[in-house]
Amino acid sequence: MPASPASSAITAAAALPDPKTPKEFFARARQLSDLEASGIPFHLKATYVASGDAEFTGNGTYEEWWQSKDLWRKEATLGSFRYLAIMNGGTEKDYASSSYVPLRLRQAMEIVLIRIPSGLGTSHRWKLKHKKLNGVDFAVLATEDACGGGVNKVKCLTQDYLSPDGILRIHVENGLEGVYNDFHAFRGLSIPGTITASGDGAVILNISIDSMGLLNANETELFKSPSLSANLQPATPTVDMTDKVKAMVAKLAHQVQPIYPAEAKKQKAEGTVVVDVTIDGTGKVREPFVIHSAGPMLDHSALDSLRQWIYSPTVISGVPACVHTRIGVNYSLSSSIYSY
Repeated sequence: MPASPASSAITAAAALPDPKTPKEFFARARQLSDLEASGIPFHLKATYVASGDAEFTGNGTYEEWWQSKDLWRKEATLGSFRYLAIMNGGTEKDYASSSYVPLRLRQAMEIVLIRIPSGLGTSHRWKLKHKKLNGVDFAVLATEDACGGGVNKVKCLTQDYLSPDGILRIHVENGLEGVYNDFHAFRGLSIPGTITASGDGAVILNISIDSMGLLNANETELFKSPSLSANLQPATPTVDMTDKVKAMVAKLAHQVQPIYPAEAKKQKAEGTVVVDVTIDGTGKVREPFVIHSAGPMLDHSALDSLRQWIYSPTVISGVPACVHTRIGVNYSLSSSIYSY
């Protein structure tokens, strides 16, 4: 259950005009809590615990040094894995200790801070309604867009819950629900101290912001490319096919047909499960994650099948690459099962 934001956020929000449209709600939330958009150089440290249905779970860390949108460094670990991204002069360079970067590490990096792109909410597809949750009135902003990766017949839901004082409290996107709590004041902003992420109805990330302060002038050397150690090399290239035709790369070499659970048929359960997958440099499907559910039984059937799929490796300029895409598995009582 979301806790109350810092009182300083309420004071800051009172000085802003009352929003009436999705665009105005997002602009207000961005002004109050989007640390990277604030223009304030900062250094943040966080720790997290990853759990749930994934290959790699356990304890992890996140650290960010941020000076501007063109000059920053973000570093995360999960167990023995380490991932580093450096933006210097508008050019990003990524490094990793392994050819595959764990799903929970990537998800932690995405959700650890409130990030609201400028201009969000301008599309007519955004709908605004008000909902009471745990006794608190929220402005709920929602939109549905094609899931991508060739699964364009299915719409994936994005939702944002904003409290009366204008703070983003819950963000739901791509099957991941992030809840921001324990807000505190930082240079006129209201920043969450804890973040809980859930997927498939279970908590998969517990994140704590351990420290936050202004960026030290002596830390600018960190924005330069690091001297690579034996366990840190340029990251494996990743091809993102979520908005393209997935047949262009990663040809399917071995497919295991999903099984329609007997109990699901008995209950007349049907629908399309959309799964976010990363295909590694060897062609193996790694840590599939449901972003559009058709119910637990069908979700589990789809995941069990996809984990056994094998693709021909994707090679870019002679280097094996990871491929990020989405796969839809449709369960229909009238036409059985098909994938796309």
